[in-house]
Amino acid sequence: MLKEKEYIMWLSGLSKISHGKKDKLLHMLGSAEAVYTAPEAQLKDIKWLTEANIEDITSNRNIDKLKRYTERVYSLGADYIIKEDGYYPEILREAYDAPLGVYLLGDKNTLLDKKVSMVGTRKATPYGISSALKLAEDFALAGITVVSGMADGIDSASHRGALKGGGKTIAVLGCGINVCYPKTNEQLMKRIVEKGCVISEYPVDEKANPRYFPERNRIIAGLSMAVVVVEANEKGGSLITANLAVDMGREIFALPGNITSRASKGTNNLLKQGAAPITEAKDAFFAIGLETCEAEKEKRKKLLLKIKKNWFMIV
Repeated sequence: MLKEKEYIMWLSGLSKISHGKKDKLLHMLGSAEAVYTAPEAQLKDIKWLTEANIEDITSNRNIDKLKRYTERVYSLGADYIIKEDGYYPEILREAYDAPLGVYLLGDKNTLLDKKVSMVGTRKATPYGISSALKLAEDFALAGITVVSGMADGIDSASHRGALKGGGKTIAVLGCGINVCYPKTNEQLMKRIVEKGCVISEYPVDEKANPRYFPERNRIIAGLSMAVVVVEANEKGGSLITANLAVDMGREIFALPGNITSRASKGTNNLLKQGAAPITEAKDAFFAIGLETCEAEKEKRKKLLLKIKKNWFMIV
């Protein structure tokens, strides 16, 4: 017997209907199951549904296929978090174009942590990488979970920095949660699942697609009260995330960079447009809503030193 959650998986996976229309269908018909079972004539009476929308719904109704798919999801040890679920972050629920649900591997409690999102270019400089590592480590030491997209460059450095600080991190993927992209991040992805979670709105087994990355950026922006742009070119996904974050009322921080560096043109422009400069993690503590982070950071630092000391004694 399928539950409403499984029907939302089905509705979310329809590729020819926008997020907004899916949300409207849910509200109009009362449930995803009602959308699944709605007669074609009833769907045709909904004026804002196109023929392609209706065909997408009616041609993808196969209960056996849906059952096999949900079994596949749960066989991976994955979960699916919907808006009505207590683990769906309130801050994301209120964000623009929030996903109907997200697939998750790892600890779903991580979604409820205080979070900061960190983004930046894939073609990062040594300055950008070291800055991302340091900022993320200090956020983790202060008890703040770091959200990023697991791409090469700044994203990967942000995840690694959070893990180095003994903290948790969330990777928002532009593919299925069981697909590692880029492939070189397989070990990093395993560590993220162990110390936090990976999430995606896309079906399991779905390969990375260029159009998915701008879409998933709204989730990166929506999960946190503050977005830190470490390095960014004049155009690109990081600035899309920043613009989405502004629209959602999030605080934007940008790392000042060398004025001759292409990788810092985007961040320096953000600063000129009013973004707050960030040179250390505590610059963003107030925006995240944790004024006591400095004390927490010192406590965690002492704990890590104690763990390292004990490890060396064992060795």
